[in-house]
Amino acid sequence: MKRWAASGEALAGRYFRCSDGLIVRDPGISSMTQVLTGLIENGEFAEVLQRLD
Repeated sequence: MKRWAASGEALAGRYFRCSDGLIVRDPGISSMTQVLTGLIENGEFAEVLQRLD
């Protein structure tokens, strides 16, 4: 996340994602909401969080 903070990736290092999870750097509902809003605004929401059938 530190590397991405410098490069601007992953909303400036505010989250980490893997195939079955999403980790938000800062605790709290506000931080999670800001990350989800950023993913929606960048068009990455469906890529990061995939719907399960």
